[in-house]
Amino acid sequence: MLPQQHSEFVSGTGNGVFVSGESESVGTIDLVQSLRRAVYNKQASDRTRVAKAAITYIPALSIEAAKPAEPKWAAVDALLPEELLADDFIEPVTPIEVEKITWGIGSIGYTAMFMAVFLVGMCTIWYENQKFAPEMYADGGMAPAAEAHANNQNYAVFDLNINIRALREEQLKRMTKTPDVIILGASQWQEAHKNLLRGVDFYNAHIHRDYWEDLPGMVELLTRYNRLPKKLIIAIRDRQFKPLSARQDWLWEPGIPNYRAMTQRLGIETESYIKTLPYHRAQALISLPMLFENVTRWFNAPVYPGPTIANRMATMDLLLPDGSIEWSTQKKAQVFTPQRTASEVDTFVKANINDPPLVDQKGVEAFVAVLDYLKAKGVSVYLVNPPFNPDFYDRIQGTPYADGLARIQALVNTIATEHDLPLIGSFNPHKVGCTADMYIDAEHSNPTCLQKIFDEFLATETKKDAV
Repeated sequence: MLPQQHSEFVSGTGNGVFVSGESESVGTIDLVQSLRRAVYNKQASDRTRVAKAAITYIPALSIEAAKPAEPKWAAVDALLPEELLADDFIEPVTPIEVEKITWGIGSIGYTAMFMAVFLVGMCTIWYENQKFAPEMYADGGMAPAAEAHANNQNYAVFDLNINIRALREEQLKRMTKTPDVIILGASQWQEAHKNLLRGVDFYNAHIHRDYWEDLPGMVELLTRYNRLPKKLIIAIRDRQFKPLSARQDWLWEPGIPNYRAMTQRLGIETESYIKTLPYHRAQALISLPMLFENVTRWFNAPVYPGPTIANRMATMDLLLPDGSIEWSTQKKAQVFTPQRTASEVDTFVKANINDPPLVDQKGVEAFVAVLDYLKAKGVSVYLVNPPFNPDFYDRIQGTPYADGLARIQALVNTIATEHDLPLIGSFNPHKVGCTADMYIDAEHSNPTCLQKIFDEFLATETKKDAV
C-alpha cells in the first residue's frame, strides 16, 4: 500500500494513480516504477485499440484522422529520481509510434478494400448493362437478330438503340449471295424497304449517325465477306465530314476497327488510337442511370426482343432481313403525330441554325480513296443526298447552317463530277417532291418520300443501260 501523506491526483494518467511527493524508500521507488510501467503499457495498448477502431469507421483516403493526445508524463517525471528517467527505462516503442504503425497498415488495407469493392461494382454494372441491353452493349448481342434474318424472320427490339454496325457485320457473315444493289447511309434510309426498288435484289446497309470513317468501315466489311455489289448507292448527309473533335455523339465508335482495317488496306492515314478509343461507350456501360433504365424497361416489358414472323407488332420495332426497319403500331399511332413532328422540326432548327456543317479534309481524302478502290473493283457507285423535311429546309434559309449546307452540296457535286458518278436526290425536298407529311421529324422521311429517290435511281439506271 502506498503512503498517503501529501498525496495528489496526477492528471493525464487516466487511472487515478496517487504518488507521493516526499522522499521514499527504495522499495517505494520500485513500486512507483512498476506502477509507471503498468500505466505506460496500458496507455500504449489503449491507443492501439482506439486507432484500430477508428480505422474501421474512417477509411484512409489520404485523410489524416485525429491522433489521440500524447501522454502527459511531466508531473510523474518531476517526482521520480533521475535514474528512473534513464533511456534504458523507456519502452522501445512509444505509444505514438505504435499508433502510426497501426494506422499505416489499416490505411493500405482499407484503401485496397475500397478499390476492390469499387472495381467489383463497376464490373457488375458493366455486366448488367450488357445483360439487359445486349443489342446495344453485349459482344455478339446482334448475332441472334442476324441469325433470324438468315432464316428469313424479322427480329423484334424495344427500340432502335442497338449496335447497328455490329448487326451489319453479323448479317454479312451469314449472306449466301451478294445483293445486286446495296445502299450505305445513315438512319434517313431506315424505312427503305426492298420493295421500293421494284423487284431488284436489294440490301439496306444503313447505320445510325454515320460519319466519314463509316464509309471505309462498311466497305471493309463488304470486302472481307466478299459482298461488294454490282451497284452501290452511297448517301452523303450534312454532317458526313464533321471532324472527330467536333462531335458530341459516340455511335460511330464500334465501327472504328473496320475503318482502321480499310485504311491499312488502302495505305492511307488513319486517325490516332487515342482519338478513336471507345471512351463514351465505356462510360455508358458503367452508367448506373443507364442500368436503371435498362432494368426498368426489361422488367416492365410485355414482350422481349427475339425472332418473329410478325410483320408489325404493337409495342416492338422490327429489324427486317433486308436491313430496313418497321415501327411499332404504338409509335405510328401515338408518337409520330403531326404535333410531335412540328416540335421536332422547331427543336432542330434552333439547334442547327448557328452550327453550320464542317468539313474534315482528312475525311474527304479517305472518302475519295474508297471511291477509287470501288472503281478498281468494278463497282458502279451512285451518290445520293437525303432530302430534309421542307418545314425545316425552308426555315433555315439565310442562316449560317444554310451556308454550310451549300458548301457540302458543292463538295458533293465536285466529287461526283471528278469521279464521273451519278448524283441523285437532294438536300432540297422540293426538288425531290417530298412534303412535310412524309416525315416524322426534320430528317427522317417515310417510304413514300424514299420511293421518289429510288425511282430516280431506277430511271438513271435505265438511261445508263440505254447508252
